[in-house]
Amino acid sequence: MNKYLLLLASALLLNINSSFAQKKTTGEEASKLIAGPMLSYIDNYHAQMWLLVSKETKKVTIKLENFDEDRNKTLVYDLTDPKSFNNSSWFDFHISDYNNGDEIPVVLTLEELIPDSEYHVEIYLDSVMVEEEMEIYTPRNFLADIYFLLGHNLNLSHDNDKGDQILDAMSEVESDFMVWMGNNVSFNKSESNSFKKMLEKYKSIRKRQSVNHFMKQMPHIATWNDKDFGLNTSDTRFALKDSTLMAFNLFWPNAPKKIYNYTFREYGVYKRYDYEDVEIFMMDNRMFKTALNQDDPQFFGDNQMNRFINEIMGSNAAFKFIICGNSILSEGEDDEPFQDYSKEYEELMERLHLSRINGVVFITGDTDKTELIKEEREYAYPLYELKFPGLSPEGLFDGNFARIKVEGDYRKRICSIQVYNEIGKEVFKKRIHQTEISY
Repeated sequence: MNKYLLLLASALLLNINSSFAQKKTTGEEASKLIAGPMLSYIDNYHAQMWLLVSKETKKVTIKLENFDEDRNKTLVYDLTDPKSFNNSSWFDFHISDYNNGDEIPVVLTLEELIPDSEYHVEIYLDSVMVEEEMEIYTPRNFLADIYFLLGHNLNLSHDNDKGDQILDAMSEVESDFMVWMGNNVSFNKSESNSFKKMLEKYKSIRKRQSVNHFMKQMPHIATWNDKDFGLNTSDTRFALKDSTLMAFNLFWPNAPKKIYNYTFREYGVYKRYDYEDVEIFMMDNRMFKTALNQDDPQFFGDNQMNRFINEIMGSNAAFKFIICGNSILSEGEDDEPFQDYSKEYEELMERLHLSRINGVVFITGDTDKTELIKEEREYAYPLYELKFPGLSPEGLFDGNFARIKVEGDYRKRICSIQVYNEIGKEVFKKRIHQTEISY
């Protein structure tokens, strides 16, 4: 009897060791994952995932385990056929060896998720596990506290080893997701004139240890500003704006294209996001901006403005955060503020008021100091604009980031605005009650 037990124990031990050997990756196999995985926007039924993988990678397999419903799901993406996993009219151009080199940015859409669920995620590249500690949380179907981080102007270069250290402090602050407000990379003159060099710049940033670690901590959504849109003529005159947009979309997937069917020809990188009873409107302040000396100068452009107004009018969110790289209610430090485009500014203020849109808060980044602008309006609630400096404006370990917390009971929600310095110390705080910014 002991002999059989010994044989059985040996077989079980051999089976356990074999299973472990199948999961364990060698250095060469693990190197197929260069950076990521990073999650982007998550709604009730979809999520977006970004990875940077070696060009030898043929297949990505994602296994999802739903803890609540016990509905496991396996998604397989064939990287040899880009259209099978990325519904983009320009992706064939991106996938070329000339532009991508040895590293390929990959955008994946995870479908058929379940609301108010927690998923454990395993990721395999060519059947080799490269990630087993990721979690996905779809939005809750009950009112809860909401936290999200904000930052802009991550000014990093190849020889700079300090500018991203602020991300370590940000990783310690509780947050459901991160909002990038623009200047997330900073192209120099040479990089802004070459699509290939744009991709190389994005890759060099994402491969930095602090950046990659932070990107894996939470979902991320983004818009852009002058430094990641173009150079010098950072408006509609910039000749390579379609190239910077393509690079942007390869590294900031933002939202499923089948749901948010925007095109740069009409809306640029404008996006609307909802998370429980909060909505975030990411404005594009570059693609359609014209010079002030032109006849009838435009800042957002007619199409983007109309879409934004239509969508914010249909929102029932307690707080509606409007994100823009340029100042809206005040003067800016480095660039033309929205107020300089007086016709469009007055149109926005009038349409917000006539539509009786509640809960509007502007968040902008064109400043070198933290302040909360309050603009009183006749027969309407006051408008607020939060302005705070960038993550690493001079490319050094010195900067600021913000966090928004929304809490409280239904129709009695409170927005807490906090700004932190580069070591995570709170330097500014303000609470805004929902009733204060309602008609």
